[in-house]
Amino acid sequence: MINLLYEKYPTELVIDNVGYPIVTDFRNWIAFFDMINDDILEPKDKVIASLQWFKNEIPDNLEKAYNGLISFASAEELYSKPMQNNRKSSIKQILSYLYDSPYVLGAFLQIYGINLRNIDYMHWYEFRTLLDALPEDTPLKKRMSYRAINISSIKDKAEKKRIKDIQRSIALPSRELSAFDIGSRF
Repeated sequence: MINLLYEKYPTELVIDNVGYPIVTDFRNWIAFFDMINDDILEPKDKVIASLQWFKNEIPDNLEKAYNGLISFASAEELYSKPMQNNRKSSIKQILSYLYDSPYVLGAFLQIYGINLRNIDYMHWYEFRTLLDALPEDTPLKKRMSYRAINISSIKDKAEKKRIKDIQRSIALPSRELSAFDIGSRF
């Protein structure tokens, strides 16, 4: 875990005791998620495509390189509890950078005054911390919250129907993603 208040954001991945510089702008990592979520690409092709996130040299150990990129994408260093990327169980996707992009843009502009389309650079970890820190009453966080609700935990029939209707109206295209596929808490 790193302390964002005084430690520098990472700019490389250490694979077998060698540092390999990687791209760190948030746009690159949103594109990484688009690539990971691409149904057309086979898993092997995703590993190969992911190597473009290394700036100069590609590590010899491709499995460690890919796992390092997944770890960076999920911003594991920011949180005290690391992700379980090797889990076989599926997690519910509550955010899509593709389908929720208008809400991400709107939230950053509304809350932080940052127009993500016009800034030159923002480190992926800074983007993630700002995204995670958005207030719960922003439209983006409300959408995520509704998607996360487990309908079976609601006893009241009217409330269950209301939540189901909301979930249906904001549903992401159905595709079950494993924790390894998504590489993120979202």
